Amino acid sequence: MHIQTFQWAIDLNADGHISLWEIWETLRWVFRIPGSLAVEFLGQFPAIAQTLHIQASADVGYGSLDGLLSKVISALFWVPLLMGVLSLGNKSSSRPNHLDENTNTQPLLLPMPKDYPVLRKHH
Repeated sequence: MHIQTFQWAIDLNADGHISLWEIWETLRWVFRIPGSLAVEFLGQFPAIAQTLHIQASADVGYGSLDGLLSKVISALFWVPLLMGVLSLGNKSSSRPNHLDENTNTQPLLLPMPKDYPVLRKHH
């Protein structure tokens, strides 16, 4: 199966040098990979492609690989991934140790201080 999404050359004008413009276009291409793959997959099914107006197959061309649907799907892929990576570096704050920290026996919203007088049942 031919996948058009992976067809890319970093030296776009074939002059033997890589310019900042070509690096920028390569970064844009990497950003669009998840959405382009999804659109290209959906374009293989004629009923879905016709409903969503997708042109992403060898028969009708690949005009939708740079479309809005592709960019939205890519953003829905990259934004949660970026947030997940950023949250890995977030250290959770340690909480103070209290006597009644067990949530099953703690009816209060705040933990009871250690020196709080408690009436205990005697058996």
